[in-house]
Amino acid sequence: EPIHRTPPIIMPNMKQQNTLKPLLKVGDEVTAAWWPPSTSDISDVAPSGWYRGVISSVKKGYDHSDKSSNHYYGPVRYYSVDFEDGDVGLHIPEHFVFLHSEYEIMTMHQDDEEDEEDFVWKGVRTVTDRQSDDPWAKHVGWYVATIDGEDHTFSLLSDALRAYDSFVVATKGFKTKKDDLNLPGDWDRLFRDKAKSEKHKLEMEELNEQHDMDVEKLKKKAEVDQESAIRMAIVKEERKLREAQHKIKIEYKEQSKKDIEKLKQQYEQENVKRFEEEAKAEKQKLKPRYQVGEEVYAAWWPADKKFDEQPLWYPGRVKSYRDQRVGTKAKGVGDYGVVRLYKVQYTDDGTEQDHIPEHFVFAKQDYLLSTSNDIHHEWKGVKNVVDKASEDIWASLIGYYVAIIDGKEQSFSRLFDALQAYDASIVKRKGDKTQHCDLNMPENWSWLLSPNAAASPTVEELMDELHETRLKVAEQEKLYMKSLEEKHDTEKELAVKTALAEERKRTQEMKKKLRKELTEFYENETRRALGMFEEDKNKAIESVLLSAQKQQELALDKQRGDLEQHFNYEKDKAVQFVKLETRQQLKNEMQAEFNRLKNEIEREIEQR
Repeated sequence: EPIHRTPPIIMPNMKQQNTLKPLLKVGDEVTAAWWPPSTSDISDVAPSGWYRGVISSVKKGYDHSDKSSNHYYGPVRYYSVDFEDGDVGLHIPEHFVFLHSEYEIMTMHQDDEEDEEDFVWKGVRTVTDRQSDDPWAKHVGWYVATIDGEDHTFSLLSDALRAYDSFVVATKGFKTKKDDLNLPGDWDRLFRDKAKSEKHKLEMEELNEQHDMDVEKLKKKAEVDQESAIRMAIVKEERKLREAQHKIKIEYKEQSKKDIEKLKQQYEQENVKRFEEEAKAEKQKLKPRYQVGEEVYAAWWPADKKFDEQPLWYPGRVKSYRDQRVGTKAKGVGDYGVVRLYKVQYTDDGTEQDHIPEHFVFAKQDYLLSTSNDIHHEWKGVKNVVDKASEDIWASLIGYYVAIIDGKEQSFSRLFDALQAYDASIVKRKGDKTQHCDLNMPENWSWLLSPNAAASPTVEELMDELHETRLKVAEQEKLYMKSLEEKHDTEKELAVKTALAEERKRTQEMKKKLRKELTEFYENETRRALGMFEEDKNKAIESVLLSAQKQQELALDKQRGDLEQHFNYEKDKAVQFVKLETRQQLKNEMQAEFNRLKNEIEREIEQR
């Protein structure tokens, strides 16, 4: 019957596992099965007993009659054992031979447990391969220890148990109990140190009680000191708060002065900007804007030579127009406004032409006045003004007209309007003394210049009329200036109210911010004072604890050193186990490979 009766774990088809078997050698002390000499076939008969002995020889070989799975676990070993009573066991299969120390561990619970099959090692399980034909893998198997959540494989039960126990002790330390271990006898020194630790624990409890009493005394003294420190801190913070408030008031007054100056500058800049915009608006009024249906003279080109040669001029009417934004100014609007392109229907033949630039379109009256005289003709009191520096073609080539009326210059977009205004001013000033040569368009004043004309008003009547006209103009100017001033005052009042509202809002936000900063400053200073007090208190407490901690640390250092030395010893022992196992596995692999090659060579020689 197999020695270890732990329920097996059936393994799937495995790779080569020849490193799992324990490799026993000549001279090892073992416990092996024994059969009477009369037993012919031990494979079908249970051993009569188990006895101690020493291995005298080792024989390796394969069962070549069965080629299913024996090679997975390496060759089957047969041991010859010299028993202590002088008997000799020859060629005992490896699954009936165990190291004596292993056998003792495997059977140590047989006397304590009524049913040994119910006993399970802590953290270690036996793994067998019921599908294998290898007797060792099928009946004895190997051992797997679960350490820190990972499975580790061992050939010997003792190695697996001791590796698991070392992990438990390394994890729990002095909290380890005997029931937590598989082989608690290996750790007697640990449990002796644990008893000493219990005694030391009682001593530490007494020290802690004394320490608690000292702490209570220090707390009572600290509370008194704390109240005094808080009162002093509050007084200091109130003084700092008053100083900060005074400083804030001074800074606020200075900031208010700067803000008022800034508002004045902004107001002046806005006035300058407004005047510039008004001047720009007046400038844009100088360009004539012809409406749909208005009579004009416009340029005309043949369809195949548009803009390539000098145009012909024909009368017509504006049918439509389109404004075009050009130039480098912002939004594509120049100093003289947008460029207008006209669509004109000519009255002579009814044809139309589109996209005519504005400098090729003239009011009918202006065109006739310009072409009825010599090209170098100079008008009386009226001059043509062009802006050569402008990007606007109309302003640089055509321009507007300025008439001198009552000694003042007045701008007009059309020539006819400028000439008519100048002639009217001459007639008003000279009356019936006006002569034909004084006027630009005398044909419009035939009633005055004709000998059969009605009697002209006297100078006194004209002077009265002029005086009344001047009074009306002065009154209109006053009304206009008054409305302008009212509008300006309204805008100024609105701007000041807006600025004051923004200033009040900014001031309130500043006050809230300062109040928040002062509150935070006061809280931070209070916490800082409390922190300093707590720090002083902690320092005093720490000085009392130092002596007790030093005594405790001295005692613990000695125990820690002993425990670390013990742990290092167990660690080194486990490392040696791993190294030995690795070397043995490598040796077994090399030996198995050598045997395989040797057998192949022998078979080839036999075949030849």
